Formats: sequence, C-alpha cells, structure tokens
Amino acid sequence: MIGRTAAISTPGSASLKWAFDYPFQAERPREIRLDAVEIPTWWKHVSARIVELAAVPAYDPRGVLPPNIDDVVDALNFLTRVMQPGTAVPWIGLLNSGGLQMSWKQGDVEVEVVFDHTRGEREIFVAVAENEWDAPADQADSLFCSVVDRLSHTDDACVAIA
Repeated sequence: MIGRTAAISTPGSASLKWAFDYPFQAERPREIRLDAVEIPTWWKHVSARIVELAAVPAYDPRGVLPPNIDDVVDALNFLTRVMQPGTAVPWIGLLNSGGLQMSWKQGDVEVEVVFDHTRGEREIFVAVAENEWDAPADQADSLFCSVVDRLSHTDDACVAIA
C-alpha cells in the first residue's frame, strides 16, 4: 500500500519520534530503535536525505516508486549497528523500485550497500584497492566492519550484532 506515514522512534533517554510525512510503500508501520544516550550525528543527515528522496517527484516515464519503508528500516537498522562516531555519512540514493542504495568512498576503499525488497536484492559490495568482495545482507555487518576503520576518522573498534 502506498501512502502510509512511517513512524520511527527511539527508546530511552534518546526518546525522539521521527515521522516521515511523505508517501512510502508500506504494508505496516515499522520502527527503528536507537539504544543510545545521544542520537548519533549521522542520524540527522541520513534521515533528512531519506525525507528529501521521498519528496522528489518522478521524472522517469516508467515511474519511480516512493521509498519502500521496509528498505528504509533495514537500511537505518544496518547503520545503527555498524556506524561508528567518526564514520563518514554515506551517499544515499533511491532506486526506481523504491529501494535504497548507500555508498561510501574514502581513499582506496569503496562500499556499496543495496536494500531492495522489490527486486530481492539485499547485499553489500566492498572494494579495497583492486580487491573486491560481496555478500548477502545477513553478512553485511561483518564485511562492513572489516573496513569501517578505513571509512572513519577514529580508531573505534566495530562491534557487529548478528
């Protein structure tokens, strides 16, 4: 169903409720939970970009679907698990199907993560120099964590939650 509002909330001391008042493809409302004392600095930039993408009118004559809330929630949950305080904010793009693509590039490291339920694509691609790896979404955390220090300005260790 297209046209539901997606409510995204955070528990505890960071009890903010995010509501995207733009049309999303959604069967049911979904939540993202940030278990943190403070909202991470990247959250504001990422959520603003998602709202921006949802507001873009379709120019493709074949049609572009609004962001799929399942893909948005999966992408945000992935970010809450793997982002470190100094990790660069990803570029985020909307796929024609309503899925999301996120990309990072720093030095010789490139990372691309795709969340696209409509096409059945949920995977991560990592390139370091001339070496490349890809993995399905269920292994994305560990693959991302293998390069997160190269995408960060800090030496914080990455803790992946399976």
